[in-house]
Amino acid sequence: MERKLTAIVAADVVNYSILMGQDDVSTIKALRTLQQDILTPLATSYHGRIVRVMGDGSLIVFDSALAAVQFAIEVQHILAERKTIPPLTDPVVLRMGVNLCDILQQGDEIHGDGVNVAVRLEELAPSGGICLSQSVYLQTKNSLGGQLLPIGERQLKNITDPVQVWRWQPPGVADGVAASSSYPKAKNHFHGRQILDPKVTSILIDLHMRSARLAISDCIDTILAEPDNGRSMSVEEIYELLEKHLSQARGMLHALSVECEDHLKENETGQWQSPQPMSDFVASVFGSINAFFTANLLPKFQIILRSEIDVYAKRMQVMEVIRDFRTDDVAAKVKNMIRFAFVEP
Repeated sequence: MERKLTAIVAADVVNYSILMGQDDVSTIKALRTLQQDILTPLATSYHGRIVRVMGDGSLIVFDSALAAVQFAIEVQHILAERKTIPPLTDPVVLRMGVNLCDILQQGDEIHGDGVNVAVRLEELAPSGGICLSQSVYLQTKNSLGGQLLPIGERQLKNITDPVQVWRWQPPGVADGVAASSSYPKAKNHFHGRQILDPKVTSILIDLHMRSARLAISDCIDTILAEPDNGRSMSVEEIYELLEKHLSQARGMLHALSVECEDHLKENETGQWQSPQPMSDFVASVFGSINAFFTANLLPKFQIILRSEIDVYAKRMQVMEVIRDFRTDDVAAKVKNMIRFAFVEP
């Protein structure tokens, strides 16, 4: 058993199960062609070799991290140009992950945590794209740094320590990353974006939620300051005033942008949603539950406002109703939807 430093490329076919369900025979033939005509000869040309093929997935090893990434990029370019691989008529698209690590090699088999990291990185990659670990980036940044975008530190499934992840994406896709390999390298900037640490992103989302709660509280004070303490306000008027206060609160927050998780699609091509302001995204999540808010909470507000109790008691009761509006659940939902957040220069 031999221990050695190795660059590992994990590759997986996107929508493999769907392709098999549509035409299993053609899919198997196309994947055999993919391996024989593209992966194997190209790996050989970069002094690599395929060590494992499992249905729709492959592991390829290289002695050089740069060779591994160049191989992965060339494969993605070839597949993007070819579109389909006969006899399939649907596109064959790969996700790929690359990691540089110490492995144990026993004959043709490789073992070690680093292999699992490469597989988890592949799962994180966009369709037609590549995710790289920090160890790979450090070895390739001088040659490929202009094509790579940091997406933050990620806790990969069944991997103990978090991994700093970088992404390569084909030219011309959703956010324009890697649209050219000739980006000028600006110190301390990533193509004009500063990617936020996931912990910072989580804190900022919590601040958005707190800002929303304070806006609602301010709105209640405004309503109770009316001459009739809001008794004459309709549900629609209460809602409009709430929305006004929430919009003002969002406008005061720092201009951050977010990119959503892979399952939030713009279209059937599988491209990610275009980046959007975090405040707009949070507002859209609130908007998705506005029907519940309007149908359940606002009528309760109106009943309290029309009651004969004093202003202080009204405020306490309204705030109690607001606690039924589970903003903590909304915050968790938002956090799960966001892949990463960034600041424009």
